[in-house]
Amino acid sequence: MASLAHELHVLVALMDRRAETLLARSGIGLTYRRYLAVLTVSRLDRPTQRELADALGTSEAATSRMVAGLAADGFLEVGRAHGNRRELALTPEGVTRLRASSEVLGDRFDDAVRAVGADPDHLLHVVTTISTALRKD
Repeated sequence: MASLAHELHVLVALMDRRAETLLARSGIGLTYRRYLAVLTVSRLDRPTQRELADALGTSEAATSRMVAGLAADGFLEVGRAHGNRRELALTPEGVTRLRASSEVLGDRFDDAVRAVGADPDHLLHVVTTISTALRKD
């Protein structure tokens, strides 16, 4: 018997693998996980490392290692925020890599959703609503 949770898990795994393959073939130099981190930093506009970890759904330790790698590669600037928090921002090279990666990934998932007769905007609304509810628990 099919389970919604299981099918969503499989879908996300398939999407992640496909994005990883596309980015690897492009030679841009970002894995999909690193792309998501750079994308999230750009969307949150100078988040702290903790805010980035929360947005990515990863531990602070894992996020700290990723931030260190992205900073070492010249994609992120790490500055001091209030207290001992670190504020993150994209470097010009980070912006360039983000744009290039976004072009490679494009609207492939939206196109796949349309191909099965569904509306990507409606699906986005449903998924966002569920994610928001689950974050509150």
